[in-house]
Order: sequence, then structure tokens, then C-alpha cells
Amino acid sequence: MDQKILDATIAYSIEHWNSSFGGVSGLDISNKLCITNEEAMAIIEELVHRGKGSVNRDVQLYELKLDPKNPKFDFPDKPISTHVFFPSREVLKANFYGSDLVKKRYPEYKARMHQGAHQLSMVDFSDEVLARCFDHPEFYEIDDSLAGGTLWTKDVAPDNRALHVRYGKRKLEDGKLAVTAIFKDLATMSAEEQRHWHAYEIEGEFTIDDPNFQRFLARTYAGAFVDYPSPIRDILVALEKINTFFSPALLFTKLENDHLRLPVENTKKALCDCSSELYKLVGPDALSQKVMKDFLCRSLNTSVEELKHAESGRPLSSIQLLELIEAKLSIEPRLTKVIREVGTFRTDADHKIIKEEVRDENHVDAFLCLCSRVADSLNHFFINARTVSLST
Repeated sequence: MDQKILDATIAYSIEHWNSSFGGVSGLDISNKLCITNEEAMAIIEELVHRGKGSVNRDVQLYELKLDPKNPKFDFPDKPISTHVFFPSREVLKANFYGSDLVKKRYPEYKARMHQGAHQLSMVDFSDEVLARCFDHPEFYEIDDSLAGGTLWTKDVAPDNRALHVRYGKRKLEDGKLAVTAIFKDLATMSAEEQRHWHAYEIEGEFTIDDPNFQRFLARTYAGAFVDYPSPIRDILVALEKINTFFSPALLFTKLENDHLRLPVENTKKALCDCSSELYKLVGPDALSQKVMKDFLCRSLNTSVEELKHAESGRPLSSIQLLELIEAKLSIEPRLTKVIREVGTFRTDADHKIIKEEVRDENHVDAFLCLCSRVADSLNHFFINARTVSLST
């Protein structure tokens, strides 16, 4: 086979890759080199045989042609069978370093795409890579969950923070979490963001049994409508449900906290800091004493004297009022108990210098468990409060 036409095909496939980061079809090659589709397919097969790339064989494509002199458009009746050729990484890498592309100083992941990285290939990172975004909610919108989420910059963010990335979370063999993202999203980040993410890139041994990561794969690659589990969202939904019951009044007065997130580091400090933000939503400062007193007196037959401390005569605190409601409902004080537990972590975060030690404890899982218990306790409280209200 003529070497010149092979070289021309390789050159065109490289040009096509660098503009679209995708394969080139035999139809495109035939139009570019003024040859038949069958000849283009034979050239592709020869290039694959010589190790210059890979092929998707016998792809069915429709060839669309537009005639400027005849604006009428007719869709082709039948598809055409052709090949799609992908130049090898070796070919693309040699071209990158032997051409002007290397002088353009592309950022990390854009450069790797030009060298043959697939758009949908995954890259893994330490979960600490997300801290930069979580620490600056004024710049980033974040939809986070146990399986992953989406990050994107707000309109007010500076250009050097530009990104829009879908990420997943996968478990390492040691039980810790890693963050994974695809090249397509990484390559469109600003140069500064690409440098930041590259600094946290890792290679690790991942567990096979990871249902949350399977959800990420199903949504990202199969386009499945998959719900990501989110304990923080479960808490917010439960708070909204309780407030709907007390409507138009609000039992929980704070329903938003941009700083509330899952820990992005497996440390005791991260656990305490996240718990501190959670406490702002469910702690005593977020509870309406007026709503609790009205509910106690009107629905639970509570006297005014019961709203005071028996010994000191002082009014009961918010958490004591909530505990009294649980007692009047004849339910286990699960909600007040877990709120106090969250408060203990909050105290540690605000008033203690936490010394980090190398241990096998999984503080991320500890926070997830705490969030689940908060959500379950809120729902338990709501169900019993509604039952009493309906019966009265």
C-alpha cells in the first residue's frame, strides 16, 4: 500500500484528534483524501495492522451532504458501513513532542488529552482535593453525596477557578475514600484548577464491593437515572418535613448552611468541624422556643409550671423543652440525645486543640453514621408528633 496515503491518513487522524479528541471515520478520510469509503477502510485496517492505532469496525453512519445551491435537505435512506480509526497513544505522544503543541504549554489534563488520553477515562485523587471548593462556597456550587456529585463555579468566581466537573467516590482497600473524575471534565478546568487537582492525584488499590461507585458509573457511562445517597440531604428533608407540620411557624429556624458538608479528610478535626456546621442546623440556637412551648401547652396538655426548672425556677432551655416534648410523646429521647452528641463534637471543634494521631479510625464513616442517626431521629420525632396531633 502507498506509504504516502498511509502517512496522509495518519496526519489527518492526528489533526482530527487534536481538534475533537475523538476517532475519525472512514467517510471523513475518504472525503479528505478523495478516495472511496472502501479504500479508506482498507487503509485503516493496514494502519491497525502496523500498530498505529485501534479501530471500531463496521460502524453504521449516515453521510449528510448539503448543497448550497439546493437548500432542500433529504435525510439519507440507508446508513453506510465504515470504520472509525483512533491513532495510538504512541503516535499522538510522538506528534505532541515533535510539533508546536508542546510549546503551547497546555495544562496537565489538556496536555494528556493531546497525547491520547480518552475523554471518558478516569483519574483518581485523594479526597482532600475537594477541600479547596468546600472551603470557598462563595465561589463554588456543590452537589455532594456518598457516591459523588458535581462541582461548578459561580458567576462571581474569578476565571482562574473555572471548572465544571462530575466526580465519583470510590473506596480504597483500607476503607478510605478517593475521588474520581473523567478527563473530559478535568481538561476544561482552568490551568490553576488543573494544577490543584494534579497535586492530589493518586494510584491505589480499590475494593470491588462498592455500590456507591457503581452508581457513579451507571450515571456517568450508562446515562442511568440513579439517585446518589446523601445523609445531609436526608437531614434537610426531615427538617423541612417537621417545619411543614408546624407551619406556618418554624420549629427549626435555619435550613441552609453552605459550609455543611461531608468530611474530605479522614481526621478527627474534619469530623469535629463538620459536626460543628451540622449543629448550627439542629442545635439549640436553631430551635424555636415559642413553637415548642405552644405545642407543649396546646397539644400535650403541659402546664406553665412544667416549662420551668423544678429547683431553680428558671425557664427550660431549648434542648430541655425538646426533651420534655419527647417525654410527653412517650418516646425515647433519641433526638435530644443525638443533638447533644453533635454538640460534643462542636465543642471540641470550637474549644480544643485537636492533636492528630495516625490511627485506623474512619472519621468519615463516623460522621456519616452520625448524620444517619440525626435524620432517623428527626423522622421518628415527626411521626410521633403528627400521630398525637391527629389523635387530638
